[in-house]
Amino acid sequence: MSQAAPSHTPEVLASLAAELEHAGALCDKLELLVTQLVRASRGEPLQIALTEAQTLDVLTQHLAALAIFTRNLAQQAPSGVFDLSNAVAGVTLGDLAKRLARVSQESGEALAASGDLDLF
Repeated sequence: MSQAAPSHTPEVLASLAAELEHAGALCDKLELLVTQLVRASRGEPLQIALTEAQTLDVLTQHLAALAIFTRNLAQQAPSGVFDLSNAVAGVTLGDLAKRLARVSQESGEALAASGDLDLF
């Protein structure tokens, strides 16, 4: 394996944001399939399928929010200082935004695992 060239923080963060966006796009495609499968089911299993399908939607939203946060960090990286309140400005999932903004305030303490749900 060849040795990788050194990378700068803005480029690394921008690349990470692009990969998160790509993963979100893949989830969107999978969500379309799940929606079709849910519509095709009949009876009681339909409610179970709808509930499970919501999980995929939450994952898609979570990836999109992380991509926004990471892209905002990439824009701040050249200064060498990160304003997390500014970086979370575009994050629409409230609990995720709070957890991301608290990273510097909590000095590595464990963060809550809760998340918002925006039903589709």
